[in-house]
This record gives sequence, C-alpha cells and structure tokens, in this order.
Amino acid sequence: MHRNDAFWIIVIVLFLGVFFQYNRMDGFLHLFSVANTAISSVQRSDEPWSQADTVTPDTYIVIYDPSSVESMFLRHETERMLKEKKMRFQSIRHDQPITMNMSTIRGIILSTGELEKIVSLPAVFSYVEQGGTAVVLTRLSQSPDKPIRPDILSKLGVSRWDSRSSSATAFGLTMNTDFLAGSKGIQVEGDYHYETIVDSLLLSDDAVVHVSDNSGSIPLIWQKNYGKGTFYIYNGSARSDKTNRGFLMSFLAHCGDDVIYPVVGCKLFYIDDFPSPIPEGYHEKIRSEYNMTTRDFYSRVWWPYMKDISKSEHLKYTGVIIESYGDQVKGPFKPVDEQEGRNALLTYGTDLLYMGGELGIHGYNHQPLVPPGYQNDEPDYVPWQNEDDMEEALTEINRYVHEAFPKYKFRAYVPPSNILSPQGREAILESLPDIRILSSLYDGSAEEEAYYQEFQREENGVYDIPRITAGYNPTGLDLYFECTVITSIGVFNHFVHPDELFYEESKDKTWHMMKEGLQEFLKQIDSRYGWLTAVTASESLPYFDSYFNLDYRVLRKPDELEIHCWNYTHEASFLLRSTKEVASSKDCHVQKIGDEMYFVKITGPEAHIYWKGSSL
Repeated sequence: MHRNDAFWIIVIVLFLGVFFQYNRMDGFLHLFSVANTAISSVQRSDEPWSQADTVTPDTYIVIYDPSSVESMFLRHETERMLKEKKMRFQSIRHDQPITMNMSTIRGIILSTGELEKIVSLPAVFSYVEQGGTAVVLTRLSQSPDKPIRPDILSKLGVSRWDSRSSSATAFGLTMNTDFLAGSKGIQVEGDYHYETIVDSLLLSDDAVVHVSDNSGSIPLIWQKNYGKGTFYIYNGSARSDKTNRGFLMSFLAHCGDDVIYPVVGCKLFYIDDFPSPIPEGYHEKIRSEYNMTTRDFYSRVWWPYMKDISKSEHLKYTGVIIESYGDQVKGPFKPVDEQEGRNALLTYGTDLLYMGGELGIHGYNHQPLVPPGYQNDEPDYVPWQNEDDMEEALTEINRYVHEAFPKYKFRAYVPPSNILSPQGREAILESLPDIRILSSLYDGSAEEEAYYQEFQREENGVYDIPRITAGYNPTGLDLYFECTVITSIGVFNHFVHPDELFYEESKDKTWHMMKEGLQEFLKQIDSRYGWLTAVTASESLPYFDSYFNLDYRVLRKPDELEIHCWNYTHEASFLLRSTKEVASSKDCHVQKIGDEMYFVKITGPEAHIYWKGSSL
C-alpha cells in the first residue's frame, strides 16, 4: 500500500469517527435547530375610530326573574356573551317596565318562560310587531293563577299546549337549518348524549323549526314571524354545559338582520403524549391486524397516516412531549436511561417541526400535578407530596427537551389526564418560564374534577386554550360540540393520542376503523368550516389577541354595511348573519359559509360590504 493511500485511509477513518461522535452528541441539532421564538403580534390598528362615541354598539334588553335560579343563570350567560362580543345590554326584572327607547335596541332576550309574569309583555309584543326580534331562552311555563293566554301562544306559533300534562324529555338533536353556523344536517343520537325537558306541544304550520330532537318529532328551536318582526323560542330547560353557548350566540345573531360579531377564526390539533417512549415488542391488536411490532406500527402506519391527513384535511399539529411513563413523584428525578425514547423524540419531533408543527410539554411522566386529597375519590394516579417535587420533575423534562432541541421555545403545556391543581399550575409557570399556553378541557362533568378552562388570557400573559373534542372515533355529538363552539367563538380544537388503539374503549375497533372515523370527522369539519385557519398553539396567540383586544362599530345603511375596527393585533375576524347577498367589499374579504352566513376578515380600519342591488 502506498503511503498516500494509507494517509487518506487514516484521514477518512478519523473523519468518520468525529462525524459519528458529533452526531451521537446531537451536534447537528445544535447547528440546524429551530427556535419557535417569534410570535407575531404586530399591532395592525390601535387608533380608535374618531366617531366611535357617536355610534352605539348593538344593544339588547335582557328580562329576567330574580326569584328563579334558571332565569338568573340564563341572564348571566347572556350578559357574559354580550360583554365578550363588545355589545351592550340593559337587564330588567320581569316585574319592572322597559324604560329604554325600544327603537334603538337590536333584540329582547327573555330568560324566563313564565311570560304572564312579565309586566312589559305588551311592550315586547308591540316591539316585535313593529319589526323587532324577541327570544325566549327556556321552555314556556305558567302558574295556575297566571296562565299564558291562547292569543299569546298563537303569536308564538303554538297551536296546542296542555300545560297540565307532564312534561316530556327530548333526546338527541337534528339540525334542520344552519341555525348554528354550518350545522345543517348534523344529527346527535338520542339517550344520554343530549337531553332536555320540553313542553309537549304542537306548532302552527307557519312556524319554522330550526332544531328538533333526534326523532324529528319534538321541536326544540323554532321561529314564528309576528307582524314585521320575529319570535325565536327554545323549547327546553336551561343547560349548564358550555357547549350550549352556540345556541345562545345564534339567538343573539338572529336578532334583526345584518348582525355581525367577532370570532377567533382558527383551528388547532394536538397530539397528546407525542413524542413519547414507544412500547417495545408486540401488541396483540397490532400483531393481528398488521403482524408488526408496536414501534414499526408507529413508524410505518400511524405516523404516515397522521402526516397524510394533515395535508388532506388542512391541519397543523402541536405535539406535547412526555419523558417517562413511570410513577415517580419524589426526587431526585434523574434522566431516563432509555435511548429508544430519546430516538423517538429526535426522529418524530424533528419530523413534526419540519412539517410546520409545534412541540410542547406534557410532563416528566403521566402523573397529574396534584397533592394528596385533591380528588374526592381514590385517584388512578400517584399524588405529589409537595410543590418542590413538582418543580424538580418539570426542571428535568425541561432539560430533556432542550438537550434535543436546544434553541427551541416550548410554549404549550397539556396537563396529564387533564387534571391540574393550583399548586401544579404555579410549579409549571415557575419551572417552565417559556410556557404561554395551558390546554386542558373546555367542558365536562364536575364529578371528574378535571381542569376545566374558558378561552381566556390571564393578566400574567398565559393563555387558556382548552380542547373541545378528542379521539379517533368522534360521534355526531362531537361534531355538534365543535359546531356550537365554532358558532360562539370561532375555534376548533381536537386532541388525539398515538396509543388510543390500546385503550379499553377501543377494544372492539381496529386501527382501520379508527382512522376512518377520524378522517370522516375531519372531512366534515373541513367541508363545513373551511374558513378556519389551521395553526399551531403558538401561532394561535395573535388570533386570540385580536379577539380579546378588538373594538369595533357597525353602521347599517340600505346599500352597505360599514365596519370600523381598532385594537386588533393580527387580523379582525367576524361572522355575519344576513339575508342579503354580497355584491362586493372593500378592505375586507367576505366568504359565504352557509345559509345567510358569511365569514368576514378585515384588512383595513374601515371596511365596507356592499349588498346586491345597491347603487354602489
């Protein structure tokens, strides 16, 4: 062998040695790392419209019965919604007269079904007859000494009602129209999925039923024109679940024509427990369906499917990382000596980031950050003895993720099992200083003692962005849940887990059945709500900032709708309900998204929507 040949062999061997050692130490990750450092929140318009004080925001009258818990609850929910939408209201007791100039109000909301107790009821009917809108938020009711007169029932579209008979229970939902945005054709099965106490009644032929029970025989929401105006009636008892707020917002949006209200306008999709350690060996369900190991199933079947539907259904993923599935809750918390888990983090995490996704944190392990005695029943997890242990474990997961992605800002946190105590929340914000987003549950049973959230921004700059639905087998109820939240606030948020195939509730389902179920659900969302922008958790923050900060005024003219907006950071988005057809627009994009419904994206401080048939 020539000396030159030997020299070059030695050089190549040394180079390869350095290369593989550098790669083993993740050197290339440090060279080519992504950061997730920028959250665009450029103020688009912060100067209030100079004539804002001369234009009154849409104003509603809310009539309530202070002696009724149900009526007070409905009053509270209505006022909360109106405040959130930057609208105004005057709340009036049922035994007091209306003193406002009723020609200036957008609608009257009745939070009691005992109509004969309302002293201003004649004024309400006069208001509707002259072109106004009134809404009854709960089923009709009467007392023996104050029955509802037949002529009043007739004006409300009721042709027969025997109030002496026992009330009935309605099960399920059938959406006959787009009363909720994009809802036409959605059906929720009966039994416990959706039920409410209703009046057994018959409607007149000219009443329009927007929503009925699962059988289609019991009217739940109907519309009855009276004079030049309209009544809307909900034939059910007040429901405390937040997902019913879409009906409330839609009632408000049906008060008169050309009602426009702000929404967020984005959709999120979380992959919980991802990346995470992948079980070794075989699982019987995977072996029987694919004859491969669990790790091969993840890499060759599950992840390619998730990548495919992200493209076909227009999704951007936020994956939240877990380091261990152990039950350690007492320090010291040493790095988990599991190379395969680390390899999964690097492989799947890098792939997720380079397809436009985001990485967040789920926890050191899957033990919820709660102290002993936090839940009434015996928990299925190991509680933490103190906040110091919580912080030490969070410090370890922070080290773990930054060792793999050293310059990355991990902004999103999802609590394990959707359970989080106040002490756990404090530990998160103390140990993970980059966290800006907490995502748990939007709604559910109080008995579960889960961490339930509103969509909100705290004073410390932390955002609560809860999930609405979850899983690979969404039902009609899940579609309804997303529909009602999209109607009220304009947000879609769904969670899945990589290992749901192994869950007890999935025991009778194959992976083929599960993936088909999820894809059908997402196709429904994409076809009904294609106007939502797909974002990761961090990318959603400018949208939420605009929603929380926005102020606006609306001028309704015969030929156009004029919208003035300010204090929005990213873009101002609205839903508009109008019977008119749009001819053109200026400084805004207008998209028809359903019967009498438009999505409006503002591009300038003064926007105009011109109606067909106008001279403009």
